[in-house]
Amino acid sequence: MIPIRVFSILVALTLFVGSAPLTAALETSGLTAEDRADLGRIQMKINSFRTLSTRFRQISPRGRTSQGNIFIQRPGQLRVQFDHKQMLILTSRLWLIVIQDQQGEPQYFPLNSTPAGILVRSNVTFDRDIQVTRVQRNSDKILVTIVRRKAHRQGKMTLIFERETLNLTGWTIIDARGLPTRVLLSETRLDVQLKPSLFHVPQDRIRPGGGGSDR
Repeated sequence: MIPIRVFSILVALTLFVGSAPLTAALETSGLTAEDRADLGRIQMKINSFRTLSTRFRQISPRGRTSQGNIFIQRPGQLRVQFDHKQMLILTSRLWLIVIQDQQGEPQYFPLNSTPAGILVRSNVTFDRDIQVTRVQRNSDKILVTIVRRKAHRQGKMTLIFERETLNLTGWTIIDARGLPTRVLLSETRLDVQLKPSLFHVPQDRIRPGGGGSDR
């Protein structure tokens, strides 16, 4: 099982970089015309870049924090690097690889069964089991709350965008017990040149048949 601190990062970023036929996906969600317009603008924003670099800070329900960097180069490449922890997440051709220490056995998850499988596609779409339930606005933020259509009791997530720039600044996940996990993003840069070495999977950590990091 993917550790919860890893899973929450990947889930939200999947939705952040997904493109979607929003009119069809939201047809029965009860959203207003203004809501749809804002979601359409967000979709145009997130489809306009190919690379991303950002810092993250995650706050658990108990107040514990994890920090690190996320790098994305679409199609096919992702790196999540935690500060002060022996944990690294990479994508290869078929796998999402979680390396928790230098000597330990890496964990492999079929890439297309994880949120990252959608995240790193060249042309990605929202899964049809994702529903936007609410769009809220204040003077400087747009908050988009989502659930899974067939698993809404498992929790919900609210994505937070700057109202003027439509940049994603973070998200909050409320789990099935009602406990919140917050992720804050900073120093986000789009369409920056990323070093190919960021996405190289160590050869001794590649499962036979898994391929390298090239897509």
